[in-house]
Amino acid sequence: MKNHIGPYRIYILLFLFMFILAEIIWNWKKEKGAYDVKETFSNLAIFAGFQFSKFIFAGYQLTILGFFAKLTPIKLLHNAWVFGLTFIAADFTYYWFHRLSHLWKPLWAFHLVHHSAMHMNLTAAYRLNWFSAIVSPLFFIPAALFGLPTDFIVISYVLNLTYQFFLHTEAVGKLGLIEHVMDTPSSHRVHHGSNPIYIDKNFGGVLIIWDKLFGTYQPETEKVRYGLTTGFLSYNPFRLVAQGFINWFKPESSTQGNHTLTPHLSVSSEKQKHALN
Repeated sequence: MKNHIGPYRIYILLFLFMFILAEIIWNWKKEKGAYDVKETFSNLAIFAGFQFSKFIFAGYQLTILGFFAKLTPIKLLHNAWVFGLTFIAADFTYYWFHRLSHLWKPLWAFHLVHHSAMHMNLTAAYRLNWFSAIVSPLFFIPAALFGLPTDFIVISYVLNLTYQFFLHTEAVGKLGLIEHVMDTPSSHRVHHGSNPIYIDKNFGGVLIIWDKLFGTYQPETEKVRYGLTTGFLSYNPFRLVAQGFINWFKPESSTQGNHTLTPHLSVSSEKQKHALN
């Protein structure tokens, strides 16, 4: 995969930055207020650190998947049907990984940084924890044990995250019938909302059907307030990445809410915990 994707990495990044530039121009012309200069530079700094972390953890991730793939006697073929199955399995896995990242304090420690953005724009998409690669491959072990090719698993996850890049925008409104099947910018704006009605909703990556099946779907019905429920945290990328881990070791009595500095136990979260049991 490195030989196939590596040479094109710079072109992929340029492609993504073209969309960011287009959104910045749209924001400026329409005076939407979707960008804050300091926050944007903070997002880009976190993005740079995340890209660097890929080089550190790529070997670890592939080793984990490769180890468990060797343990199973099931070996599915490399064909279009298996890739489609792998893509759906990866999206289903991502849903639960994402949902648990909101419900379980150790995983929220990794995920908090992504929800600390006060504005919804494409630069916030890669506001990702530099150490998230430590835990993410663990959730894909079942896929490897079921015989799904490890390269298909990795490609499916990469495509999943790439798709989600385009969800972090206010430039796209509701998309009609697509809203019932796919995760869309409207659905993902809800996920980033700190409004009580929006907390712990819409965990899907590419497909929104998982949220509808498991009772976590919420359409966009009121103006979204972004960020943690406790408000602005910091522009410092190091603090933003570390804050979740700091809060991990705080007493449980300091827990106030998800989208806050630690996960919360709202009524909706209690229902979700029962669904997990």
